[in-house]
Amino acid sequence: MVKNREFFNLVRSSFVLLAVCVLVMGFAIPTATSLIAETIDPGAANGSQININGTIYGSYYLAQAFNQSYFFQPRPSAIAYNQTASGSPGCSPNTNQSLNQTLSNINQFENMNPNVTISKIPGEVVMDSASGLDPNIPLNAAKLEQGRVIQSIYLLSEKVNRIVSEKSITSFVMNLVNSTEKQDFPIFGSFYVNVMTLDVGILEFMLQNGIIQQSQLS
Repeated sequence: MVKNREFFNLVRSSFVLLAVCVLVMGFAIPTATSLIAETIDPGAANGSQININGTIYGSYYLAQAFNQSYFFQPRPSAIAYNQTASGSPGCSPNTNQSLNQTLSNINQFENMNPNVTISKIPGEVVMDSASGLDPNIPLNAAKLEQGRVIQSIYLLSEKVNRIVSEKSITSFVMNLVNSTEKQDFPIFGSFYVNVMTLDVGILEFMLQNGIIQQSQLS
């Protein structure tokens, strides 16, 4: 009888400990962490959503296709920027298929930026990222694209009869790039920019100046 009582006491203690662990580890700590994150950085805590005039268009963490010349271009994606999955090319980097794809990406970059010599093109912008959704590009890549972006925005403003001075567009684009640059490691790290931040900034600029309408966004 004594042994049975000891056994039931042990079982009861185990269940109490289990319940406490579940409550603390499964509810209390995650809830507290979420509340702290929401308070300190609500944007990041909610996935850094792209919110334009109340409509969500994705996340700053996930690259999307921007096919127009007035946008900065994200890294190539083997999954066509599929937001429901991630992945890299299915072939080895030293195969002819991989080489041909890289050459195609180089040609595309050169065609979009005709004044840029091939030796100045960073490798990151012509090679697929591991996830296919990497939103970051090297800072020097963004600077290579600045001229084309500025000119394209100006030409579009002319086309829709909402002309904005090229000087204003130049100032905006250059400030946008410089103000969003980051370094991946202090002092010795490389500088990069988030292409989603740049392109959303361009969208907001064009919306504010009537160059495009929100109904045109998809």
